[in-house]
Amino acid sequence: MHLQRAGVDAEVLPNGRVEGAVRVKYALPERPLVSIIIPTKNQLPMLQRCIESILEKTSYSNYEIIIIDNNSDDPQVQSYLEQLELLLSDRLRVFSYPHAFNFSAINNAAVGQANGEYLVLLNNDTAMIQDSWLDELLHHAMRPEVGIVGAKLLYPNGLVQHAGVVLGLRGPADHPFIGASLEESGYMHRLQLDQQYSVVTAACMMIRKSVYVQARGMDEQDFKVSYNDVDLCLKVKALGYSTVWTPYSVVMHEGSVSQTQINPDKAAAKQLRFEGEQLAMYRKWRPEIGNDPAYNKNLTLSGNGFELEHRSLLSWRPLSWKPLPVVLCHPADQTGCGQYRILQPFAAMQEEQKISGAIAFELFPAFELAKLAPDVMVFQRQISAQQIDFLRLSKACTPSFKVYELDDYLPNIPIKSAHRSHMPKDVVKSLRKALTFVDRFTVSTDELASAYQGMHSVMHVVNNYLPVPLWGDLHSERNQGKKPRVGWAGGASHTGDLELIESVVKALASEVEWVFFGMCPDKLRPFVHEFHAGVPIGLYPAKLASLNLDLALAPLEQNIFNQCKSNLRLLEYGVCGFPVICTDIAPYRGSLPVTRVKNKHKDWVEAIRSHLADIDASARMGRELKAVVLKDWMLDGANLDKWREAWLPN
Repeated sequence: MHLQRAGVDAEVLPNGRVEGAVRVKYALPERPLVSIIIPTKNQLPMLQRCIESILEKTSYSNYEIIIIDNNSDDPQVQSYLEQLELLLSDRLRVFSYPHAFNFSAINNAAVGQANGEYLVLLNNDTAMIQDSWLDELLHHAMRPEVGIVGAKLLYPNGLVQHAGVVLGLRGPADHPFIGASLEESGYMHRLQLDQQYSVVTAACMMIRKSVYVQARGMDEQDFKVSYNDVDLCLKVKALGYSTVWTPYSVVMHEGSVSQTQINPDKAAAKQLRFEGEQLAMYRKWRPEIGNDPAYNKNLTLSGNGFELEHRSLLSWRPLSWKPLPVVLCHPADQTGCGQYRILQPFAAMQEEQKISGAIAFELFPAFELAKLAPDVMVFQRQISAQQIDFLRLSKACTPSFKVYELDDYLPNIPIKSAHRSHMPKDVVKSLRKALTFVDRFTVSTDELASAYQGMHSVMHVVNNYLPVPLWGDLHSERNQGKKPRVGWAGGASHTGDLELIESVVKALASEVEWVFFGMCPDKLRPFVHEFHAGVPIGLYPAKLASLNLDLALAPLEQNIFNQCKSNLRLLEYGVCGFPVICTDIAPYRGSLPVTRVKNKHKDWVEAIRSHLADIDASARMGRELKAVVLKDWMLDGANLDKWREAWLPN
């Protein structure tokens, strides 16, 4: 038998609660002194119940009680403590902690006065309800490999309050099984079996005094009130000891009574302190919070505990190591800049095994970020108060490299753009705040970088490129209409741009077949030969090519917003083989073989007629443009490496 071979003095007994299960009851060859430490302040009835229940319901006799009083000002409590010391001088001592409430410091001070080889940290809102509660803790605590033992705690109504603590559950750590009945078996019978947890609560915790001292006790600086027991358990675990939870030691616990009776005026300070202690936990124990060995990674951290995680992003980790950098991207949308500057670059780099990771449209809480553990986080156009709070949280709780991404000059969206009303009035203030939480600011053009100059110390420009799967194999025909097919493509954000050529559309209606794709104002419908409504983004490239245009137009208003734009529209037209006439403006200048004009009616009309006068030469320009786009402007090869450099730290 294993126990005999290991030289362990124990007996194997039927579990009695789970069919087919057994329990190992370790012998108590010695009767060491146990110091039961109870911090308290006022609340006489509760303290009386705790002390009297220990005296009445503790079969293990070799213990002492240490009450450490934190500024009780109730005369009845003061009198009660004096009488206790007189009546139980051989078993009970009272010490004063005359300072501001600091649960860690209070317990550390009491441990310094303890004579026991073993300690029980016990809240004053507990009560013993079975005689063997201390024996059941001690027979595990005396095992040399065990550092801490926790009990099963019940609310006064008999339902479960504590049955172990899961790291990362709903925060840095929390209790599963809250509200379960005493008889419930729980997930995999965990409510009824002795087992190892990473953490148990200090509401009733046994620890060897030498281990407490070796771990340097509770942290009085970072965890004055909350998470001090979690921190202590993790420090003890780091020393090589196990933490055990047993369902056979059952104690009643009301739970946070002293902390719920708080002056409302102090509630804000309490919340601020609590948030600070949460951040301290993430800073100190983030890897452990995201990877509790006592909790299966396929179970969710957002529910009540021990429930299946349905989001593959948070559960599918086939490898225990990272062969590639893990990038977590938060796009602004799925159809516009989010498509070209997040979704497609990510998909292309993932396909080429340059990165791994995920796209996310939800803002994960800190405990799920700890589980995801991304190496890089990319935030695109995150400007709402909620999004900026998420940026702040991400910076505080994760060491990942953080990139902020923009494709537009948000402070000056054109007046006629449908998106202008969606932008907050204080967008510059929001941007400046958001950029304080990231390591790099990435934009799409040099002009955009200049416009945002001074907003971040590290800026990176990476152009827009066309994803090969969508744009790499398009075919389009020329001369498919009775008249030359001249077209424009755009959406509601291009209202002002389209108005530039309204008079041109009307003037040439008898000479060409106007083809509009995406948007067409009612006043232009009589002059338009074909109108094609917008399509899903995945169908957009093929739909654009199917228009079979003999000439494509790309007008842009002259304003700072458009000056900062990219040449994406020229690339889309060009890869379809369309010859292009465009506004002579910064984003459309460069080496692409297109015809550039000023935004004047005469110039647009003359350029269009010039193309149509030599339709073969115009088609040749379209073929040349397509060749250049396919050679230099596709999202592959060296261009894909530029994106990797834009996202990853040097």
